[in-house]
Amino acid sequence: MATSAVDGGGSSIGGEDIKFSVMVSLFQWIQKSKSSAQKRSKFRKFLDAFCRKPQDNFAAMRLILPGLDRERGSYGLKEHVLATCLIDALAMSRDSDDARRLLNWRKGGPKTGSNAGNFSLVAAEVLQRRQGMASAGLTIKELNEFLDHLASSENRAEKTSILSDLIRKTNAQEMKWIIMIILKDLKLGISEKSIFHEFHPDAEDLFNVTCDLKLVCEKLRDRSQRHKRQDIEVGKAVRPQLALRVSNASAAWKKLHGKEVVVECKFDGDRIQIHKNNSDLNFFSRNFLDHQEYAHGMLDVITQNILVDKCILDGEMLVWDASMNRFAEFGSNQEIAKAAREGLDSDRQLCYIAFDILYVGDTSVIHRSLKERQEILQEVVKPIKGRLEILVPNGGLNAHRPSGEPCWSIIAHSVDDVDKFFKETVENRDEGIVLKDLTSKWEPSDRSGKWLKLKPEYVRAGSDLDVLIIGGYYGSGRHGGEVAQFLVGLAERPAPNTYPRRFISFCRVGTGVSDEERNTIVTRLKPYFRKYEYPKQAPPAFYQVTNNAKERPDVWVESPEKSIIVSITSDIRTIRTEVFAAPYSLRFPRIDRVRYDKPWHECLDVQSFVDLVHSSNGTTQREADYGIGQDHEPKATIRSSRKRGKKNVSAVPSHFVQTDVSHIKGETSMFSSMVFYFANVPSSHTLDSMHKMVVEHGGSFSMNLNNAVTHCIAAENRGIKFQAAKLHGDVIHCSWLFDCCLQKRLLPLQPKYFLFLSDSTKRKLEAEVDEYSDSFYSDLSVKDIRKLLSDIEHSEYSKTVEYYKKKYCPKDKWARFHGCCIYFFIPEQCLKYSDCKALVELATRRMKVEISVGGGKVGGNLCHATHVVVMSLPDFDVNFNEVLNSFSEAEKHVLYNTKLHVVRARWLEDSFKEDQKLHEDSYSLKPSNFQMSISEKRKARNAEPSASKFKHA
Repeated sequence: MATSAVDGGGSSIGGEDIKFSVMVSLFQWIQKSKSSAQKRSKFRKFLDAFCRKPQDNFAAMRLILPGLDRERGSYGLKEHVLATCLIDALAMSRDSDDARRLLNWRKGGPKTGSNAGNFSLVAAEVLQRRQGMASAGLTIKELNEFLDHLASSENRAEKTSILSDLIRKTNAQEMKWIIMIILKDLKLGISEKSIFHEFHPDAEDLFNVTCDLKLVCEKLRDRSQRHKRQDIEVGKAVRPQLALRVSNASAAWKKLHGKEVVVECKFDGDRIQIHKNNSDLNFFSRNFLDHQEYAHGMLDVITQNILVDKCILDGEMLVWDASMNRFAEFGSNQEIAKAAREGLDSDRQLCYIAFDILYVGDTSVIHRSLKERQEILQEVVKPIKGRLEILVPNGGLNAHRPSGEPCWSIIAHSVDDVDKFFKETVENRDEGIVLKDLTSKWEPSDRSGKWLKLKPEYVRAGSDLDVLIIGGYYGSGRHGGEVAQFLVGLAERPAPNTYPRRFISFCRVGTGVSDEERNTIVTRLKPYFRKYEYPKQAPPAFYQVTNNAKERPDVWVESPEKSIIVSITSDIRTIRTEVFAAPYSLRFPRIDRVRYDKPWHECLDVQSFVDLVHSSNGTTQREADYGIGQDHEPKATIRSSRKRGKKNVSAVPSHFVQTDVSHIKGETSMFSSMVFYFANVPSSHTLDSMHKMVVEHGGSFSMNLNNAVTHCIAAENRGIKFQAAKLHGDVIHCSWLFDCCLQKRLLPLQPKYFLFLSDSTKRKLEAEVDEYSDSFYSDLSVKDIRKLLSDIEHSEYSKTVEYYKKKYCPKDKWARFHGCCIYFFIPEQCLKYSDCKALVELATRRMKVEISVGGGKVGGNLCHATHVVVMSLPDFDVNFNEVLNSFSEAEKHVLYNTKLHVVRARWLEDSFKEDQKLHEDSYSLKPSNFQMSISEKRKARNAEPSASKFKHA
């Protein structure tokens, strides 16, 4: 290691005397050292030799522990984006071999080199051919300044420019480590705990209660001087108390035997600390990031219902679904937070469940027992159902549960109490349970066993599922350059005595097998792997996929019959998915064994899997005692959500059983030749009752969505089946069915009856309705008007529009044409001559770009237009009558709208020139006294297709 430093002036940033090449030597020596003691010793020597000034400590530590540095924001650079920026910074062609190496860094092969799977090494290999090995003497002060600018830059061009400057000031080895710092993964083989201990004996403790690396470096300058243990403060994140895993209820009870124990439901949300300082709120995650996106939805709730000025709460942020009267599944927090920020109303809302309190008034209470803290929590927090809850055994969330349902938190007196409570949470598809010693203190980052967690997958995994490998993903690190994960699929149920013809993507899996077993699978499949070049190529026809970025494999297995079945297991809870084509996917899947004994066509089919999920309350558990069944047929058990009782039903879930309509007598034949499919039904009706209603009036129904279905019906626009119905075509609200049956006649399908319109239906309706689905011809009732108003998108509200304008349009020129929808009209005479036509079309293209830059829209029809811009050359004089006569009678009806501007193209040209949207009057082609005569109105109306004539096919 170098022993001299470059002289330089003082700086508050620090590190002006330390060359980055010195740190690179440190990183390389630590990485090569085999023992932990050697690694720690080399780090200690570096601190003693080079970090002589107080500010040098932080300058170096933020590079050694980049994942803990919160002074610098996120770089917004993962491997793929970073590869693109490096390609541009090096001025490489995207088609060059080196550019492809960077973009395909995971993939092996002759052109990717020996470092495939390790992005920093692949990048260093590419850079070495362009940089060489000479260092330009970059200091860590300069590097930190570069990285600060990189994190604060707002677009890719700025980031590319900064990386280009860094490349000029470094060599390939230095850039390799800079890339690792940017990716926050140095791979040094030394723990954070060891680094903190060598820096100062009290460093880890101080960081645990402040989560502030800069503060640690500033306060602990002298390693020989011990620091008095600091208590927590409001406004500074605290590392959370953690729970130790246990394998079963007996092991948990044995560990806490003799203690007073509270058992709580483990919620599947975001672990969040709320810091309240009067009206200032912080929402710190377990990674000590402040999630201010929660403030819009929770600010008033927290400030009005926490009865002290200053406090710190520990708890879970979830989403409460008011329409279903339950907590929503994990994954919707950000979506609901965004809706709250934009002022959109929803049945779903953020809900915070506080299960601990760490600070009250001006006093930390982490040194008091959990029992005392829970009492304080009840005094400080005023619970609001579905918005702010507290998790305590004698009130709070327990008091808000419906009568007859089990508790969310209990005092356990025996192992049987724990086991019973655990089984209830599994039946409710909760994440598991947490057992806590009521006499324990709250300790940051502690996982010593004061809290224990028991989750379903720790006890017995879900049922083994035999699935087919249909694709593969290249790995990273030691698996770089080879397929390390697999995309697996379920079969589409074939006709009797035939093999499956189609396989539906289900999940990706890579764990559960040894390296040797994985290599055996890859070796057998390698001759049949085919590279997937998205979007140039389509997936093989026998695979049904979503092409979601998270699903998209690097290679396909060219044909199902060449593939291998693997038996996978997982957490027993399934999740609804939009990433994969199957309606459900698995949490934490892993391979249990490779089924070389099974032919490819004996793969589990998707219908059997759906049956299994629905027959066991959304889990993959086959037996009531949480054991694993031996066959693939689901057992006859359904567990009702959050209820103790169990109900035996047939092996096939009720909503998959064909409705018995043999006794139904026909009342009318208005639905004859129609086949109905129900994506969902209103709470007031069952699926059976809807089927019978259809049959009573001459129709038929299908349990599956297929080509025979003519009408898809739904009560609400949510759910997997609704999404599938949208792909099929129109989705009609069930109110149309009810109205038809009530009036005993087939009613026309007016816009108010549609939950979703296919493109073809939209085109049919465009001439009949305006943008809010208000018919030009049909009279409206008060009820219809209310429905129209309620369906108008909230995003049109001025408050939201102004929010987005402020956020995305900081310059007036980017919002100049906001709210304008331009329809371009080119007169017939301009199209007769090729030269004229070319000039007009060129001008039109240019104007379309200018309008888009100015925040406007370009429309393809008159229905949504605010302006008709008439294009012409200076030699051509176009009057309004010529424009009017060029349109159909139906389009003339739209032109008579007094709010629709018909202007010369000069209006746009002058607006561009003046950098503002000019008033239209002086450019208008419409005569000032222009209006429609009664006879013309009647003529235009008769030319339009009547709403009553429209009928869904």
